[in-house]
Amino acid sequence: MEKRALIAVVLSLLILIVYQEWVARQYGSPPPPSQVEKQEPEGKIAPPPPKPQPAPQRVKPAAQPRAEKAREVRVETDHYVALFTSQGARLKSFTLKHYRTSVDEKSPPFEMISSTPGVPYPLGIQLPGSPPVTDETVVYSVRGGNLKLAGESKESLVFEGQSPSGVRLVKQFTFTGSGYTIQLEVAAQGADGSLSPTLLLTTDESHKDLTQDAVFEGLLAVVDSKIKREPSDEIKKGKEISGSVSWAGFGYTYFLFALLPEKEGQQRLAAKEAAPALVMELSTPTQTGAAEGSRYTLFIGPKELNTLKTMEKGLERSIDFGYFGFVSVPFLYVLHFSHRFTGSYGIDIILLTILLKLLMAPLTHKSFVSMKQMQKLQPQMERIKEKFKDDKEKMNKEIMELYRRNKVNPLGGCLPMLLQFPVFIGLYNALLTPIELRHAPFLWIKDLSRPDWESLPLELAGWHLGIPVLTLFMGASMLIQQWMTPSAGDPNQRRMMMFMPLIFTVMFINFPSGLTIYWLVNNVLSIAQQYLINRMDR
Repeated sequence: MEKRALIAVVLSLLILIVYQEWVARQYGSPPPPSQVEKQEPEGKIAPPPPKPQPAPQRVKPAAQPRAEKAREVRVETDHYVALFTSQGARLKSFTLKHYRTSVDEKSPPFEMISSTPGVPYPLGIQLPGSPPVTDETVVYSVRGGNLKLAGESKESLVFEGQSPSGVRLVKQFTFTGSGYTIQLEVAAQGADGSLSPTLLLTTDESHKDLTQDAVFEGLLAVVDSKIKREPSDEIKKGKEISGSVSWAGFGYTYFLFALLPEKEGQQRLAAKEAAPALVMELSTPTQTGAAEGSRYTLFIGPKELNTLKTMEKGLERSIDFGYFGFVSVPFLYVLHFSHRFTGSYGIDIILLTILLKLLMAPLTHKSFVSMKQMQKLQPQMERIKEKFKDDKEKMNKEIMELYRRNKVNPLGGCLPMLLQFPVFIGLYNALLTPIELRHAPFLWIKDLSRPDWESLPLELAGWHLGIPVLTLFMGASMLIQQWMTPSAGDPNQRRMMMFMPLIFTVMFINFPSGLTIYWLVNNVLSIAQQYLINRMDR
């Protein structure tokens, strides 16, 4: 049985092999599936088989032109390093070489403009339309490369682009090695002629990249010869001003980013919020000539009084000296003059205090003498008050007669204090507002524009504190001066006056240490003057 089964399997395989061979000879080998051709209808001759083709390659459609890649251009001068991007032809970064970010000597240079998510870079342009279109997505071509300038050398960068609607856009920046200013010319040429583009400045709404000594002040501008100051809250509500704009921009405590239109005339200045950005728009008439465009001067730098005055556009008004600016500015010039010889603003403040004390010495002397005389008349005044306590009119008449006989002016002690008040406020603004005292050291103090306790920091239970050594010395000197000052009147008034040193000490804790130096030195000089008067009176 097994033999017969084996013979049957062999015969079956042999028959299958012979059958396949006969079919192959009769019909030919079947083509591979990829080469099977669609059969033509009868009567038509089938075309010859196509030649084998190489594997297809992926190519970009010719109808879509290749987009130009954005590039960056670096410009370095004596005062700053600027980084431009060709996407929008805008200012991507601006770093001041001679100013640090913080009081730490190893801190990096102060960066006025930096990248913030959601905030467009400044110096964009906006074309008229509904809605208006900006050049934020336009990739410009650049004529020129990285620049490094020094002294009076000048170089330019030219950005050329085209808006989606076909408007030709040009921005030309001209730099000088020795200054903070940049000349800017903007032109927009459409099919119907020249357009008047709006220039845009932007800043971060939260201003988180700025340090505590460069607090954002808001929109600053001089329009029709009047200074405008719009804080952040007012910008968010939306502001629009028309008139002759001398300059406009964003201000910080010690720094300024401003546009100065070259052409005078009716202009439109607007500010608004485009969260998280604050945007300033400045529209100025196109210059004479269809293709010349609008010209501006950019100022990006410190609020240094002499630097701002050289612009001759009232840019120095960006420094807010308050109502007593007529006092602050001369004080600042005195500090500038003495600084040429001392090299220390701490010493300059001491010298200025001595100068002011000498100038006011005659009035102060008269005040002390008047108070001393009033103190001597105190017993007689008490007797008059007791005698005429039921007749106020008679009492006041007798007291005035007492003053006349002894040639005493009851207001003589108040006059120097009243004159010292505007001096104090003027000096406060002269020491607080300008950039000269920023990061200026003196003895253990690292920054005369900041409270002195920040120079001796300590941390207690998670609180950042400090030791206000200078302020405590000032309070102690004021206590000694108050104790030595002659007093007239009831004892309750004297006790109240003894609380003044405590009140001033608390108040001065967060005042600039430069102002504390002034008040301390002034107190010491007053103590010395009072001591001499007391010695002469014996």
